Amino acid sequence: MLKLERNEILGRIIRLDDLDTLGVSTQTLAEQAIIEGRWDDAAALAVYYHDEMLRMHGILTTWIKDILRYIVDRAGAGDAAARSASAGIARMLETYPVGAAPRDRCLESIAERNQDCAVFYLEKMRLEVKNPHEMLVAWIQDQLTYIAQTWGEEAVLDSILQTHQSIWGDRYANWDEMTSHEKLALTVEGMRGGHFSGERRRGDVTVRDEGDRLVMEMELCGSGGVLRRGDPETGRGPYPIPREGVNQEPHPWTWLKTGIHWYCSHCAIAMEWLPGRKRGRPLRPLDHVMDPAAPCTWYIYKDEAQTRAYHYPRSGLATPADAPKTGEDWRAEYPGGS
Repeated sequence: MLKLERNEILGRIIRLDDLDTLGVSTQTLAEQAIIEGRWDDAAALAVYYHDEMLRMHGILTTWIKDILRYIVDRAGAGDAAARSASAGIARMLETYPVGAAPRDRCLESIAERNQDCAVFYLEKMRLEVKNPHEMLVAWIQDQLTYIAQTWGEEAVLDSILQTHQSIWGDRYANWDEMTSHEKLALTVEGMRGGHFSGERRRGDVTVRDEGDRLVMEMELCGSGGVLRRGDPETGRGPYPIPREGVNQEPHPWTWLKTGIHWYCSHCAIAMEWLPGRKRGRPLRPLDHVMDPAAPCTWYIYKDEAQTRAYHYPRSGLATPADAPKTGEDWRAEYPGGS
């Protein structure tokens, strides 16, 4: 059941749906509301959908700026010059009104009770945000590759740690105050409208309750997954990756694997490796699978103290003595999957 409401912990509107609709694209729900003549719901969903997409656009823009700053600073310009250069280079990403015009036309069509036009501009809004999204993800991968080529693999970790607070630290600042369902809703939001996950690239994900944990599964992940596999919507192939575009040495911040795309390494760093060193356990562990055709699965434990034992070793973390051992082998390619 749709529950589009204000969350006081986050201080904004978010979808806190039941599990039966939480993983359904906001675009799809808005279209249903338009077709059924639920005009108030349609307008609210259209506004939220644009916000959902724009939120991730802002995160990717911040990341681009921070990587540019890191490169210019590390090249010898100094921090002040690096900040000025990165702000100038990325300024258009912050000022261009991506998706705003089709959003407004969609809302006008809703106000006029014009179903066909409302659905048409809803789709145009998605495409206007999705297209730069694809290039931003590839740009981040390319910049991290340059960093690895120029200063070595550890420099990728260094650059991501320098942007951690402005992206993931701020986004999950109130994580410990949230219920497990609120945590899931925030997680799904990022990969739904934020990254256009799913085969249709509308933001469809699968969510389920496994008793001790809530699960989000993406087939496919709309960011790193599309980078590695290509876009099924357009037929675009995988982004070309040179040898230095993936790690050659295993690190605890790459799940002790090699061949991890630099873009994807941020999931290991921000959700497992770094919080593991700060909190003693991963924040939101996942199953990264080398096969780009396989699903990417994320876990939110209802009681984080009960995080299963297999999540710890792959990030170089000591496994707590009381961590539940439920038979998964952390060395397996897809230990949490069925």
